[in-house]
Amino acid sequence: MNKTRYGQFEIYEEELDDLTYQPSGLIDKLIFNLGRSLYKSQELQYSFSVPASEYLRGELFCNDVSEAMECKFTQRDLISLLLDDFLYQAKQRNNPYDLYHELDIRSEHSLKVNSYEGGNKTYNRNTSKGKERIFECTIRRKEALRLEVMLSDIAELGENKSFTVNQVLRILYSDFIQKYRTGNLTNVIENIVARYRNL
Repeated sequence: MNKTRYGQFEIYEEELDDLTYQPSGLIDKLIFNLGRSLYKSQELQYSFSVPASEYLRGELFCNDVSEAMECKFTQRDLISLLLDDFLYQAKQRNNPYDLYHELDIRSEHSLKVNSYEGGNKTYNRNTSKGKERIFECTIRRKEALRLEVMLSDIAELGENKSFTVNQVLRILYSDFIQKYRTGNLTNVIENIVARYRNL
């Protein structure tokens, strides 16, 4: 059974340890190489907390995608898709300053609501009546490693915040749900269906 990951750069540290390890004998080398090949393809479990209202919207969205595709599409599939897109875009940019600012902006979404008194009040969407849902997902080790390397680069910038894999997964999920809820995404279901049909 996979353990849920909470550390900041566990996979990155493991990889660095493996790169610096020098097996001494033949049997030691065989065991080391066999162990590396086994865990290279493993999937790792992560969890994060989201408001129950976001989780429900995610469920309904995935049901809509499932109906359009005529096969099951889960929230785990959605997270995998969001992470793939984020990693692709991050690889294209290859700029830790841009990544930091994008994650920082996406992590601080709040809703501005016009009150009846004529003023603006700001409500943080993550405190909606305190109802939270723990979201558990699995991602491939190589994706977790790539993400941790990027996050390590961001941490070395010396900015006010640093991010963990769990936090990035939550940010990607919450940001997507927020944009979908407010109508800022167009043809998203059709795009997902087309993407899956081209696999």
